[in-house]
Amino acid sequence: MTRTHLARQSHRRPAVLARRVVGTPAEVAATVALVRDSGRLLSMTAPQSVSGNPDRVTVTVRFLDTPTAAPPVVRRLRRGHVIAATIPAVAAVAGVGYAATQLATAVRSAAPLIAGVVLVLLVLAVLLRSRKSTCLGLHCSGCKH
Repeated sequence: MTRTHLARQSHRRPAVLARRVVGTPAEVAATVALVRDSGRLLSMTAPQSVSGNPDRVTVTVRFLDTPTAAPPVVRRLRRGHVIAATIPAVAAVAGVGYAATQLATAVRSAAPLIAGVVLVLLVLAVLLRSRKSTCLGLHCSGCKH
């Protein structure tokens, strides 16, 4: 075969075949599912009971006669749910960051006041403690200066 002949064959349209499937309902369903999953199913008739045998049904199936299965259907991912879940998460992280920045700014601005209060309390604690143990030179009733 020449390349031209092969090229003409590869571009031919697949033929449409019509076949009658007869069997139990489970067998017919399995056969139709096989053709449907291969991507070649075009149409099918409703199942009909075979006269004389109520356990058997018949279905006429139309499908493409291709040597290989049709390419799978391309399914695109829906990204709307991902974006909808990401936006609140980003907003929560931004909110926590803003609150942390405000807290750090407040602590930084109040640090001198806090340090002054702690220093005054330490001085008062030292003065009150030392007064009970020793005399500071002031006249008191306990040391008799």
